[in-house]
Amino acid sequence: MSVQLAETQSPEIFPRMPTRPETETLGCPAESPLISGRPGGLTVGPAGTIRLSLPSTRAVWQVERGWAQSFSVIKEEAQDGVGRSLVAPMGLCTGPDGTLYVADVAGHRIWAISPGGSWFLVAGSVYGYGDGSRDEARFRHPTDVAMGPDGALYVADSGNHCIRTISPDGAVRTLAGSIFDFGDGRGADGRFRQPLALDVDIDGNCYVADTGNNAIRRVAPNGEVTTVAGSPPGGDADGVGMEVGLRWPTGIAIGLDGELWVADYGNRAVRRIERNGTATTAFRLDGRRWPVSLAMTAEGGMIVAAEVLSGKTRPLSCLISIDAAR
Repeated sequence: MSVQLAETQSPEIFPRMPTRPETETLGCPAESPLISGRPGGLTVGPAGTIRLSLPSTRAVWQVERGWAQSFSVIKEEAQDGVGRSLVAPMGLCTGPDGTLYVADVAGHRIWAISPGGSWFLVAGSVYGYGDGSRDEARFRHPTDVAMGPDGALYVADSGNHCIRTISPDGAVRTLAGSIFDFGDGRGADGRFRQPLALDVDIDGNCYVADTGNNAIRRVAPNGEVTTVAGSPPGGDADGVGMEVGLRWPTGIAIGLDGELWVADYGNRAVRRIERNGTATTAFRLDGRRWPVSLAMTAEGGMIVAAEVLSGKTRPLSCLISIDAAR
């Protein structure tokens, strides 16, 4: 199996769009790329290459550093031996060797694409729930994936309201979560509501955008779940711990200093959460723009993928570069 990288060079960001509104009229910086379709996951590779998934188009777009007007689209060209293929790429992460990992939200599987273009199934079989080997494990709408310091993959299994791990040999187990609820505790006693995004620090602590609970949660390596910020009622307020008001957080990334950056979709804001749980609003998007996902660069900057509505086309994806996120 292989992945085709189709190069596009044109004054138009995405030539298949019948009309493309000017970025300035949508409130996006003039140099920002606009791509047709609602954004999904976002990752920045070791060389600074940005990759953005668009679930509705079954594609992952690659944007070169510096917003070069040259794009590559990664699409699967074949199926494996039993007819399985990538359906709707969502969450993304990049391994140290440049391998791209993809959470297939509609295919209920986790895929990997090597730097050379070969791709393979990491884990997952059919829609459902179950731990086990690579081919036995089952997911239900996995929406994000991140790599831990030991090489294990962490998966936001949103439909099962769980955080799962995949060991380097492909074995899947449930780290935390069980039923649709809210609560701290270890393993199955820690409860989530549709966790959509996650990231993992150098100590193996997994930070989760618990979207349905309007909260940010921490899962320790032993499966202990604690609430870092926010609570189920939601809101729009800075503060500390559970007094922080979030509304439908959809993206999360760990900064160079260990702080958390959150795409607070419902409030059109990007929040910064310090290690002590203090949250402040870094900035807000105006107009018809909503932050969906974000990723950190090696220099401490940040890339934000925003959903943009023009009123004339289907949703667009706008990439915004923040030079100094610290």
